[in-house]
Amino acid sequence: MKSTCIKIYSLLAFLLLSTTSFAQTVCEPWMQWQTFKKHFITAEGRVIDLGSKQSITTSEGQSYALFFALIANDRLTFDKLLNWTEVNLAEGDLSTRLPAWQWGINELGQESILDSNPASDSDLWIAYTLSQAALLWQDRRYSVLAAVMAKRIMREETAYIPNLGLSLLPAPNGFEYPNDQYKFNPSYAPLFILRQLSQLYPHSPWQQLHDNSAKLILDTSKEGVSPDWVMYQPAKGFYYDKATPDLGSYNAIRVYLWASMMAEDAPYRNELIEQFKPMSDHVVRLSGSPLNTFAKTGEVKKYGPRGFDAALLPLLAIYNENETVTALQQKLMIDTSFTTKRYYDSVLYLFGTSAINKQFTIDEMGKLMPHWSTECR
Repeated sequence: MKSTCIKIYSLLAFLLLSTTSFAQTVCEPWMQWQTFKKHFITAEGRVIDLGSKQSITTSEGQSYALFFALIANDRLTFDKLLNWTEVNLAEGDLSTRLPAWQWGINELGQESILDSNPASDSDLWIAYTLSQAALLWQDRRYSVLAAVMAKRIMREETAYIPNLGLSLLPAPNGFEYPNDQYKFNPSYAPLFILRQLSQLYPHSPWQQLHDNSAKLILDTSKEGVSPDWVMYQPAKGFYYDKATPDLGSYNAIRVYLWASMMAEDAPYRNELIEQFKPMSDHVVRLSGSPLNTFAKTGEVKKYGPRGFDAALLPLLAIYNENETVTALQQKLMIDTSFTTKRYYDSVLYLFGTSAINKQFTIDEMGKLMPHWSTECR
C-alpha cells in the first residue's frame, strides 16, 4: 500500500512539473517583439522608422505595432501606442478624424504632422486590431473606436467605380485623376480584415469591398506576382504607365504575406494560393526572395532583404517547401542585424515568423486568435 501511494504521488508530481514546464514554454515572452520595442518604439509609444532619412513615424508603423502588441498580450504597450497615435496623428481624437500618414521634423525643426493625408491600409489595420482587442481584452472603448474608424474608412476612403464597384482608395485624396483614372495598391486590402469587418458591421458594404478587393488582387497578378501599384480606368481596365510601372517590391511583398495568413477555408484563399505558386517557385529556385518582380511578364530580378525572406516563410510552408523554409530560417538566425536597424524589414520579420510559428491564427471569418488567448491567459 505504501509503495503504491509513493508511486501515485510520484506520478502526480511528474504531471505537475510537466504541466508547469509546458505553461512556461507557451507563455514565455516573445523575444522578437521585445527587440522591436527596444529599438523602434519610444517610451511614449511612437514607432520610429530608423531606416528613413528623418527618422519619421507613419500611421503604418503605429498600426502594425498595435497588432504585434495584441498578439504579444502586451496591453501596456498597446495603450501607449494607441494614445500616441490618437494625440499626435489624429489631433487628439480618433473618433473625429483618421490618423495622418506621416509625422516627423518639419522645416522649423519642430515635431509635427508632415503629411495629413491618411493611409487606408493603416486605418484598416488600426480599426481591425481595435475590434479584436475589444473581444480579447473585453474593453468597450476599443470596440467603439473600431466602429467609428470603420465608418469613416468606408465614407472617406472608398469609391464606387464603374465596372469595378466599391473599391478601397489608398487615401482620401490624391489617387483619383481626370478622365475616371484611379490608382490602387493591392497590398492595402488584407482580405481577412475586410472579411471580419463585414461580420462586425453587416449593415455597411464591407462584403462588397472584400469581394472587389479580391478581384483587384487576382486580376493584377495573373503571372503569379503582384505589382506595388496599378492604374485603372473603366474603359481600359487595369494598366501601367511610366509613372506607375508593373514593378512589385516593398509594397507587393505584403500581398503574399496577407494571403498566407488567411484561413484555409476563407473565401478566395485557395485561388490566391494557386495564383502565387510562381512566386514560391522563384524563391525556391533562387534560394532567396526576389527584390523586384514584374506583373506583366512574371519576371524577377535581384535579391530581396532578409525581411522579404521572413515575409514569404508562411507562403512557402503552405506549398510544403520545407527545405527552403529551413534554409531561410537559418539565414535569419545568422543575420539578425536588421532587427535593430531597419524598421520595415523588422516588421516583415515579426509578421512572417509569428505567422509560421502559429503565435496567432485567423479564422475563416477573419477573427484573430492569438496563442495566448487559449493557452496563456
